[in-house]
Amino acid sequence: MATENDNNMTDRRKNLRFKIEFAEFFYMGLYQMGPVQPLREYSQDRNRPGRQVRDEVTGLLVWKIKVTDPAVENADRAAYAVHILSEEEPVPTTQETSPHIRPIELVDVTAQPRLKGSAEFKFQSYQIRASGYAPAPGNKSTGSGPATGKSPA
Repeated sequence: MATENDNNMTDRRKNLRFKIEFAEFFYMGLYQMGPVQPLREYSQDRNRPGRQVRDEVTGLLVWKIKVTDPAVENADRAAYAVHILSEEEPVPTTQETSPHIRPIELVDVTAQPRLKGSAEFKFQSYQIRASGYAPAPGNKSTGSGPATGKSPA
């Protein structure tokens, strides 16, 4: 029989996120493709976009970037979205190397294991979150994380 305490533990595990070191997880680097975009709630009216989503754990606004991870061998899985949690729109700290492509490094990175795919083609994936961009090499500024100092845990 499930108790209220058991339900609280299940809720805590539902959004369990593991802190990771950027260089360890993205050992071949990470490349952003395109601009930073707000993650919005679904709206049936395409002329009226939904509200911007807030993170369930931190309460911060969620921004989405499309990335490609050169360490992923399967081309169909190498491109995915990363969520940046910040009250202000994050600004990339590096220059584009090609149109709409830039190398990036993120700070306060977390990974949340996910199951993706369908039927017999399921595979393990991760929802990656960060609090912002790391300063560009040679730039001693603090990067573009949230002004609140909250981590995306």
